[in-house]
Amino acid sequence: MSSKRSQNPALPVLDDAYRLASVKDTEESTRDLAARLATTELRRVSHPGRVTWDPIDQADPVPAPPTVVDGDGDLWLRDRSTGTWTMPEFDPKTFPARCGEVLTWNELACEYGPLTALANDRHIGGGGGRRR
Repeated sequence: MSSKRSQNPALPVLDDAYRLASVKDTEESTRDLAARLATTELRRVSHPGRVTWDPIDQADPVPAPPTVVDGDGDLWLRDRSTGTWTMPEFDPKTFPARCGEVLTWNELACEYGPLTALANDRHIGGGGGRRR
């Protein structure tokens, strides 16, 4: 996915992290994970009122947020009845086919994390989304 589609330009995205020297200096095989973790930290520092889950936060947050922004700044909505996630802006011409699928929290966090609650609410996802 590409950050040019960012729904929230004030929120750091993966492209921002890839520019960091600490990420550039990382071995190529681990660079993507390093960028995702760096994006997590950038978001936590720049938006301390929002909960951000890193890509290895696999447990469903309780309570779960109704919306999250992925690492590229794209919006995902939670289906309250199933607990699954979909991308409302999905366009097969712009996004990978996987973004058009219904994903579990685990899949979403692992493949598109970090995930950040759209609302400034520290109580969302009280069991996950570690803060420092």
